Amino acid sequence: MKKTIALLVWSLLLARANAQVPQVLGIWELDLKSSVLPATFPLASETRSFDLRPDGYLVNLVTRKLTNGHPDFIQIVSKSDGKDYPQYQSIPLATLQIDGTKTPLTYSETVIDDRAVNVIAKVNGQINTRGVRRIDADGKTMTIDVVAIDPSGKETPIKLVFKRVAGK
Repeated sequence: MKKTIALLVWSLLLARANAQVPQVLGIWELDLKSSVLPATFPLASETRSFDLRPDGYLVNLVTRKLTNGHPDFIQIVSKSDGKDYPQYQSIPLATLQIDGTKTPLTYSETVIDDRAVNVIAKVNGQINTRGVRRIDADGKTMTIDVVAIDPSGKETPIKLVFKRVAGK
């Protein structure tokens, strides 16, 4: 009986941790006109893909083009369990490849409901971005409302609005 109860509790926790995963799977393109970005954020375009591995990890690949034409990327492989997972971008990845230094960037998310997660990004263990990623009821729009936090503690709101272009 104890094993059955423990298994049921574990299953419920696992289901909650993966609750938003089916909603976010696919490919999303940034709608710059609907988004609200600081003038200092030089983003020309962005595409995000979310794919689920057989082992339950969610692979989030972000490809960006900056206003100067330079490409960049973010890659995170995580679960929606609130744990910190390594986040890679071009400079930290190059440093890892050259001298083995681990990325100072981490990402975590926790489920709010079947359409939303709390997201937290850190640099060297300090929160630099926090907010919510939400999928609209129609499944066609993803909104990421966050605040960027600079080293002095100043918060800058950012709203990224994406349209689904593939998946689901």
